[in-house]
Amino acid sequence: MRSLADDLRSRSDDDLVQLLAGRPDLLHPVPADMTALAARAGASTSTSRALDRLDPLTLAVAHAVADASEPCSGDDVVAVFDAEHADDVRAALARLRALALVWGTDAGLRLVRTARESLLADGREPIPWPPPPIPTIARGSDLVNRTAGQHALATVMGVTTIAEAWAGDQAPGVLRKGGIAMRDLTAVARQVDAEERVAALWIETAFAAGLVDRDEDDLWRPTPDYDAWHDLPLADQWVTLARAWWTSTRAPSLVGASANALSVDVEQRGQPLLRDQIVSILAELPAGEAPTTPDAILDALHARAPRHIAPDRDAQARAVIDELEILGFTGGGALSHMGALAATGETDAVGAASAAMPSPLDHVLLQADLTAVAPGPLIPDLARDLRLLADVESTGGAIVYRFTADSVRRALDAGRDPASLHSFLARISLTPVPQPLTYLIDDAARRHGIVRVGIATAYIRCDDESALAALLADPRSAELGCVRAAPTVVTVSGRIEDAVAILRDLGLHPVAETPDGEVALPPRRRARAQRSSSPPVVRRDAQPALIRAAIATLRGGQAPASPRPSPVDAPESMPVADTLAVLRRAISTETPVRIFFAGEEGIIDPLRLQAGVLTAVDRLTGEVRTFPVPQIQAADLAAHTP
Repeated sequence: MRSLADDLRSRSDDDLVQLLAGRPDLLHPVPADMTALAARAGASTSTSRALDRLDPLTLAVAHAVADASEPCSGDDVVAVFDAEHADDVRAALARLRALALVWGTDAGLRLVRTARESLLADGREPIPWPPPPIPTIARGSDLVNRTAGQHALATVMGVTTIAEAWAGDQAPGVLRKGGIAMRDLTAVARQVDAEERVAALWIETAFAAGLVDRDEDDLWRPTPDYDAWHDLPLADQWVTLARAWWTSTRAPSLVGASANALSVDVEQRGQPLLRDQIVSILAELPAGEAPTTPDAILDALHARAPRHIAPDRDAQARAVIDELEILGFTGGGALSHMGALAATGETDAVGAASAAMPSPLDHVLLQADLTAVAPGPLIPDLARDLRLLADVESTGGAIVYRFTADSVRRALDAGRDPASLHSFLARISLTPVPQPLTYLIDDAARRHGIVRVGIATAYIRCDDESALAALLADPRSAELGCVRAAPTVVTVSGRIEDAVAILRDLGLHPVAETPDGEVALPPRRRARAQRSSSPPVVRRDAQPALIRAAIATLRGGQAPASPRPSPVDAPESMPVADTLAVLRRAISTETPVRIFFAGEEGIIDPLRLQAGVLTAVDRLTGEVRTFPVPQIQAADLAAHTP
């Protein structure tokens, strides 16, 4: 063979799948033909990236090929190593050929020129092979899985607490440069009863999963996806979060030191690879065994990826090890069964998580100190109703809820009546309802709605004339502009909401009322943000559909180019945000899309959306094409198209 391009043309489709899956950067954008693929595979940036991913033995074999005269034979390379490792060396040589770093026949092997130059300029001492064993400590598989399950539960509960708080009046604002302020992160840490680094990890994981985003008022809110996620079984909730973190390129450990949570400064594209490498090391250990220290993992990381050196890699690796434990991928430092499955994307991860995580409960334990203790996670509907009536005081293995006058008033404001609250508590508690809690609800109900506010511009109505007299005598009511219109009615200037708020500050318990005198029940606020037009960047994996389409293009085996239809009059141009929404939905549901582009109408199968460019298969020609999204005039789902 005369060139790398000739070598690639001779490879089977299975060989090309292995190449493109092992070097996904070759697919972005899809090369037009084998010559273009060979040029990209031989580029210094791409070969350096491929060499960085090699294990010590394969890297040592690459050095041996670089040191040999060109062309060399496979036997020449094997002879450099001890005879006992001959089979391992041949397997490593096969990996180099599969990655197109080495090409040619077994009797005439050549190293790609840019790879040779990079290796000869390396100058580092070779890493010993095989690498020394990792010192471990036995934890026991059952303990590891139970511990990971508890961590996973804490993660789900933490994300739920954050999202519920942000759905109300505790939503943080969006900073000018994006993200949330450090004081808001501190507030979240207090809410979830965790360190700020843990709160930052949960916030970033929720964002990566699409559960929170910025709304039109520049506040961070839950998205509609959160409601669907909230009602999932506990194990499905965790797997959704775990996979979102695993594929995200964001580094939550940067929050506080050099970045704000949810800001663009948290992006770090090397995170997915680093997570892969660390979990691969843990997966090689016997089940239930953990490295003795994090340093043991770092030593193994240096030995297995000797070229992948970055100034702060050790700090990043320590952060990833910590995040694996917090999220439930590991328990006591050992890889859990559900963590291993979630990392590989296996569907069995949900079953493993179900076995490891505590089962949701339908009861709590009411206590005389006005708290309710949930010994484990509650079923979603029960948890939501209890959060309306009480405040979450602490989370963890057990969740503690605190009943207060304000929390009971919140439930009454939402339309609950005392009888239904008493019935609800009696139904969910394994212990008798304490008398102090009964008194708290009854007392709040007696005072709730005694004072009523309506429109005059606003008015205050109260059957207790002495209460109105006391209100008028209170100097704090001056800002209401009160005028007594009747013995039981006082008119005020301003909005009803302002009057209600001031009266509550005065120690009263007002409610708004409708023009016909009924209590106005405001709809329970469930503020939601739409998904952002710029969601978190995820890892650039080579999708199987994209690989298949790329190989068809590289082979030149696409359908004969049919004449394109005559130009059509495109509909009115869509906003780019709407176009992006249609394309993302099409990619996630594998639905074809009808687009209007450059005055033409066509049907495409979207494969990837990256940096404002859509990669898709054109159904007319069968070829892979790229479309700048701003130049797409309109797009709509075409599910009915065969």
